[in-house]
Amino acid sequence: MSRVTNLLIIFSTLENENNIIAEMSNYIINGNNFNILSINDERMPQDWYGGTKRLECNVLIGAYNYLDLGPFLAFLRTEVSWEAADLVQVFVKEQNDMKFRLIDLIPC
Repeated sequence: MSRVTNLLIIFSTLENENNIIAEMSNYIINGNNFNILSINDERMPQDWYGGTKRLECNVLIGAYNYLDLGPFLAFLRTEVSWEAADLVQVFVKEQNDMKFRLIDLIPC
């Protein structure tokens, strides 16, 4: 049995995306380092998403089994060196959710 959490993490272009991903990899989930993929990852085809222009934002995407969202969000708030933490948005759809919900990393 599984309990899947789908994540989209969107953040400012002020950030160094590779540094953010490296810092996030220090989070341990189910005994493994956290792994998330940028939509700009070199392993993906260039401009693989729809539209007529390249996206001009940082977007990370992943799906996780048994992610405890509270501790993960706390890690993002305290252990990742954001330039603009107030601009970080986390879109979450957990196992039985019918739609994504938006979480501002730093609540207004």
